[in-house]
Amino acid sequence: MKDCTENKFLTKSYSVFMIGLILYLSSYKIHAQYVSSTNAYISVGTNTAVSLHTLNNDSASKVNNDGLIALYTVNNLGTIQGDGMYSISKDFVNSGTFSSEKGTIKMNGIAEQVMPESVTIYNNLVIDNAAGVILNSNQTNIKNLTINLGKILKVEASKTLTVKGSIINNGGTAGLVLKSTSAGTASLNHNSDNVPATMQRYISGNKEDWHFLSAPVSDQVLAGTTWLPTGTYGNGTGYDLYIWNEPTPCWTYILNNTVAPTWTSIHASLSFVKGRGYLYSTQALNPTKEFIGLLNNGNVSYPITNTATSLDPTVRGFNLVGNPYPSSMDWKSTLGWSRSNLVESGGGYDMWIWNPASNNYGVYNSLSSAGTNGVTQYIAPTQGYFVRAATSGNIGTSNAVRNNNGANSWMRLKKTISENLIVRFSSNETYGYDEVLLQFGYPKNEPGAFKLFSRNDEAPSAYFTDLNNDLSVRYLTSTAENKSVPINFKAGKDGNYSLSIGVDSADFEILFLEDKKTKKIIDLKANPKHEFKATLKDVEDRFIIHFAPVEQGTEDLEAKIYYKDKKVCIDLTLIEGVTDVKIFDLLGKLLINKKVDGSSIHQFDVNLKYAVYIVKVTNKKKIVTMKVLVD
Repeated sequence: MKDCTENKFLTKSYSVFMIGLILYLSSYKIHAQYVSSTNAYISVGTNTAVSLHTLNNDSASKVNNDGLIALYTVNNLGTIQGDGMYSISKDFVNSGTFSSEKGTIKMNGIAEQVMPESVTIYNNLVIDNAAGVILNSNQTNIKNLTINLGKILKVEASKTLTVKGSIINNGGTAGLVLKSTSAGTASLNHNSDNVPATMQRYISGNKEDWHFLSAPVSDQVLAGTTWLPTGTYGNGTGYDLYIWNEPTPCWTYILNNTVAPTWTSIHASLSFVKGRGYLYSTQALNPTKEFIGLLNNGNVSYPITNTATSLDPTVRGFNLVGNPYPSSMDWKSTLGWSRSNLVESGGGYDMWIWNPASNNYGVYNSLSSAGTNGVTQYIAPTQGYFVRAATSGNIGTSNAVRNNNGANSWMRLKKTISENLIVRFSSNETYGYDEVLLQFGYPKNEPGAFKLFSRNDEAPSAYFTDLNNDLSVRYLTSTAENKSVPINFKAGKDGNYSLSIGVDSADFEILFLEDKKTKKIIDLKANPKHEFKATLKDVEDRFIIHFAPVEQGTEDLEAKIYYKDKKVCIDLTLIEGVTDVKIFDLLGKLLINKKVDGSSIHQFDVNLKYAVYIVKVTNKKKIVTMKVLVD
């Protein structure tokens, strides 16, 4: 191979500056300190080795490499492509396009290196840096990943990595680290078995908050690690670790070896069980725990039970399971789930996750477009969750349920449920909050997701009641057929509370709240937040949501409403100021919405004969609503 170090196109300082040039290199060995390409095209052919200190590639330039480029620093704003080898020993900043669909990229620095910010296409990514390579971006186009002996790849918190081919980790569990901080947890979507790694889990929230956990590795032992509490049962441990036993039903502590059911009687394994969920709490503020072992991959099946002799029928069939993967899972995925043993709800399946911020469980249905208390369709890595078994059997998953980005569209076969109304009840004294969800668009009214009440007695609870069942979600046909829906509320403590609404994928034209205790009707469209007081002695069926106008009489507003000469007439001669006038049909459709002046009579044309209209007049928070017959 010819050495071109003294080639005339190199300057004295071994720097190359190219503006609008085309440079082809073939069968050469090139040494330079600095290459800056502006509107240039550089081609490195087969059997050619180029050694550069710095490569600056601007947005209008292109580098094609089919040989070997050894680089210290890369700043790419343009296009770098080819099937050759890239050996990078320091910073790799990619804000352009970097594509190596058949080549190899080797990160071989002696100091810590940072991977590119933009998405990069790799065929083979080789980590050969003992100080560590930091992936601080979301990478979805890596075919094969190799971590050499004694070398380290760290995926930063909240970042994602997808490896579509194989992972060979000769660096052991310390060679691949998925980090977790308050910003989130790293996620890895892969297809290789027995990949050693360390996956972190940042414990968010306050001291002694409860969290649902699940192990993403198959062999994280409990004994002799920080996962096993020290001290005597019930005190002095610093934190708690429990499992849920459906047949009893009860929580069992890891150090319980005396009271049935003991830990060892229902958890024979000395390690975390693949697919099982755990309840965890710590007295330390925001520790970062580690799962160390071989990453779970592929098909996972976990047994679930429904015990007919359960002492508490309200929690019969509930099983605490967990995400077994180092990536998130999509509860809405139509592929990869085996859920035939679960209770069907609205044509789909429910899952519940404990939210320590709300002090309540949130629920999400596999056919839904919204959940309660912050729960979404994506089950995060290391996250435990409840499911409800209809019969004893198994819940199963495959890699088809795995998802890294949390933003992919759900392709489903059944009808999209598009109209949602979330109602939140919040404690103003920070005892937590709870939500209920109304979903419209179903062919018939159905009960919906079962209500799991909070473990914290001071937390507020909101729920529906249908067929003697307490529910967090109702599945309904339409607002026309369900003009009013009662909501139960139970205060955990005497105090001040607020009710607020969140509307997703729907614009309800009429939305009233009836407070039966105060005998008030609140227009939630105008005032989406309602403050109220509640006590432990209050009757729980206190509130009603109305999707049609509510008649309140005329005592609050001295307006006369009548029909004359084919017009709806509104007499505001005794009213001062601007007045809102709304006219609806019986289905709740808004036909007329106008602001008019007081001290006069206003007339409105209506197009239909032999119909009943609902007229609502509002002035200075005083309301009159009346039905008008048009003949």
